[in-house]
Amino acid sequence: MKSTFAAVAAACMLYFAAGPAESASRAELSSFDATVLTGEKVTEAQLLGQPMVLIVTPSRDAAEQTRQWANALMGRIDPEQIKVRDVIAVDLPFFMSESDALGRAKEKIPQRFHDMTWLTAESTIERAFNVPDSSEQAFVFVLGSNGEVMARVSGSPTSSRVSEIVSTAQKLTNN
Repeated sequence: MKSTFAAVAAACMLYFAAGPAESASRAELSSFDATVLTGEKVTEAQLLGQPMVLIVTPSRDAAEQTRQWANALMGRIDPEQIKVRDVIAVDLPFFMSESDALGRAKEKIPQRFHDMTWLTAESTIERAFNVPDSSEQAFVFVLGSNGEVMARVSGSPTSSRVSEIVSTAQKLTNN
C-alpha cells in the first residue's frame, strides 16, 4: 500500500519535474473525460461503484503538494476498499497532442502505476470538480460510490485536512 501512494506521488513529481480546507456539499458528479496511462479512455462513470480518493494535480506547481498528500495518506486508507487515483490535469500547447503527452508521462511513470494515473487535457477535470485552472494547489476529493463529493480539501496536507479525508473515507467503508 505504501508503494502505491508513493508511486502516484512520484509519478506526478516526475511528470511535472517540478490554503484552507474546503468542505464540500454532497454535490453530484459532473461529466469529464481522461485517459489512463494504459491508453484506456475513462469518464465520470469510472468513479462509480466504489468509494474513491481522487487527487487532482492541476499544475506543475501543485505536484509537490500531491506528493505530500500521497505521503500523508500512506497507510491510512486501504486501497482494497477505497480506490485512489491521481489525475494530472494539463493544458497542452497547441503543438502537442494528447498522445504525445501520454508518451512523455509513460516514459517517466513506472508501468505498474499506469492504471492508477489519469491524464486529462483542456481542463475537463477542473470544470467537473470546480478546480481553478492551473491552480498552484493540489485538490483532494473523497467520492462516494455514486460519485458524490463527500469531502474536498485543497492545499498542503495539514492534520485537520488529512483527518477530514481519512475519516470521510473510513465512514464510507463502514456502511
